[in-house]
Amino acid sequence: MARLNTLIFLAVVALSVVALIDCLVTDRSRLQSFPRSAWVVLILLCPVLGAIAWFRSGRVTPGVPVQAVATPIGPEDDPDFVRRMAESLRDR
Repeated sequence: MARLNTLIFLAVVALSVVALIDCLVTDRSRLQSFPRSAWVVLILLCPVLGAIAWFRSGRVTPGVPVQAVATPIGPEDDPDFVRRMAESLRDR
């Protein structure tokens, strides 16, 4: 039982250390959601959940598109709509 507890403890420490180092060396432009200081505090106070949260949503991963907020476009911004309107006005 003591060996299992030691193994779990070492795994938690390793996960936290890797997450903390990754957080500290990540470029500021790749940070997402919170500032770096908030991530460091979260990783230190909640080692397992903070590290998992960091790897899941703390940084922008290369090759994975960032979800953009869809902005509504007006009809005048849609070239097909403008073309169809022009054709319908010409047909009158």
